[in-house]
Amino acid sequence: MKNLLSLLLVLIITLVSSSSYTQAASPDKSANAEIPVLLYHVVKPDPDPSNPWQFSLSEFEKHMAYLKENGYRTLTMKQYFNILDKKAAMPEKPILLTFDDNSSDFYQYVYPILQQYGMKATQFTVSDWVNGGWNMTSEEMLIIKENGVDIQNHSVSHPFLANLSKEQQYEEINFATSALKDLTGKTTDVFAYPYGNYNVETISVLKELGFRGAFKVGGGISTDQSNRYELPRIMILQEHSLEDFIRMVKTGY
Repeated sequence: MKNLLSLLLVLIITLVSSSSYTQAASPDKSANAEIPVLLYHVVKPDPDPSNPWQFSLSEFEKHMAYLKENGYRTLTMKQYFNILDKKAAMPEKPILLTFDDNSSDFYQYVYPILQQYGMKATQFTVSDWVNGGWNMTSEEMLIIKENGVDIQNHSVSHPFLANLSKEQQYEEINFATSALKDLTGKTTDVFAYPYGNYNVETISVLKELGFRGAFKVGGGISTDQSNRYELPRIMILQEHSLEDFIRMVKTGY
């Protein structure tokens, strides 16, 4: 009898502990979502001092080290939207890393650092620039795609979309979708506006084509209340110090 009671006590303790763990391991999906989205362009060891969109590789590595050391969790694009749409719980300190224009420096310099720090990222790709003189090759694009980097749509030729007719905008976005699907086997469903330039017709086209959302430039930290077709991004420029970066990640500005 004594052994039976002891066994029952152990079983009860185990069940209670398991229940407590399950409850603790299930974050609240109803919590307000706040996710900083970072935007980089060219990152390399010797950025052109006259080009604000080129960023120092050594400073970029400091950014990744800071995020790693301070418990930030990088997201895939799917995870990002699922959190905003309340389909998934938000982890502590989520962050989305995005890079525009599929420039060759990404594969040579950025990708190894992302791998080193275990970071996920999204590459917004201009389809006509793949295999271009200063851009990644199709082979490089496939390698990064298989190793934690989302490939998403940044148009065919990187135009000022608001200067185009709706039909021309449709072609820029839809043809890029087709080209990127041919390359990766995956249909892109998120867009980044070239130059942050768009109008109501651009948004109409994206909705017609079934895009889940689109990113502009600036606007602070994204939340579950953000317009899905005007999602903000924090642009990192050459002038920004590490102190600026830390502040921008926390506040969006």
